Amino acid sequence: MKVAIIGIGQCGCNIADEFYSVSQYAKSLLGRRIEIVTDTVAVNTDSSDLRGFKHIPGRNRILVGAGRTFGHGVGKINVEAAKIFTDDRGVLAGEISESRHFYETDAVVVIASAGGGTGSGGIGPVARILKERLSRRVIAIVVLPFAYEESGAVSYALTNAAACVSTVDGYADVTFILDNEKFSRGATISMANSFQHINRQMVSNFYDLFCAGEEKVTKYVGAKVADAGDIIASLSGISVIGRGEVPLPTFRFKKYSVDEGVRRATSVSTALNEALSNLSTDINLKDARKFLAMLCAPKEYITQAALQEIYQTLLDNSPQAEIRIGDYPRRGREVSLTVVASELVRMPRIENLYEEATKTFEVQKVTGAQTRNLINELREKAKDIPRLA
Repeated sequence: MKVAIIGIGQCGCNIADEFYSVSQYAKSLLGRRIEIVTDTVAVNTDSSDLRGFKHIPGRNRILVGAGRTFGHGVGKINVEAAKIFTDDRGVLAGEISESRHFYETDAVVVIASAGGGTGSGGIGPVARILKERLSRRVIAIVVLPFAYEESGAVSYALTNAAACVSTVDGYADVTFILDNEKFSRGATISMANSFQHINRQMVSNFYDLFCAGEEKVTKYVGAKVADAGDIIASLSGISVIGRGEVPLPTFRFKKYSVDEGVRRATSVSTALNEALSNLSTDINLKDARKFLAMLCAPKEYITQAALQEIYQTLLDNSPQAEIRIGDYPRRGREVSLTVVASELVRMPRIENLYEEATKTFEVQKVTGAQTRNLINELREKAKDIPRLA
């Protein structure tokens, strides 16, 4: 599946930068010689943030709203960002549609953090404009804030995130929810390294999925290929993605034996359990109406029994779900399984976000009124004090 990538705001652009890096590796001689990203664009209202990428070319870095922000960002004010992207509505759609390889693009992926200003305010209008102007599916990747960012009586990250998810869900064909808390490595490494790890993990979830249908080497084409059509048919509404990986011993026998059979079955089962545990935010599997599973492993590990186990596990957890499974015999040193749970009818994390944001909006109104009254009282006490100018 070939996609065009648009990163919005600092977080979205950094993830887009990682997608660009992975795409370049996929095309290289050391990679799979497969193109999965047709174009990558980084968009921000802060000019300094656009200078911090390692991979995206300078010509693909776009500053918007300079007349309003003077290149200094929107200060976490999502409403301001929404106005900027609405006013500049033709820029991104034109940039993507004029790409040399746009005709090969199966979908446009827009990425942003829900908690900031530029990303959370911009991704909704961008998704709407892309839907109106391009005849392609629009996939949104929304990154939720860390838990500590949502604490406090009047957290802007909380209200921004709720407004962002609600808006994007109304416009994008698919909205992947990725929760920072699920990818965090804790307090033992620097913030820069932590964010780099998080971005890399988020992007790696999509790698096998996008590569499988674009494979050109016959021996790596699966018996049950999940191509762009299967992926698009499997994605709808709010979705999550997870990946499990089990390393294999360097020396192993390809000829079947009892011990080898146990190893193969155990590896697939472990990868499945890890993938479900690593879903990008916590859900109840029974709330998914669509599943897509991609097993990427040495050919001898992809058996009918393995695919049946994956299918039955997903079916047992969600009897109402439509399930698609693809195989991709590309990896030689590990068993990797990617699982997408889509068309979610409930998600506790988002429901709680909406409920807390509603309370926070009310608190903000009360706090704002109290603050204005106290400021007026303070100024009233100074009415008899002479001013110097």
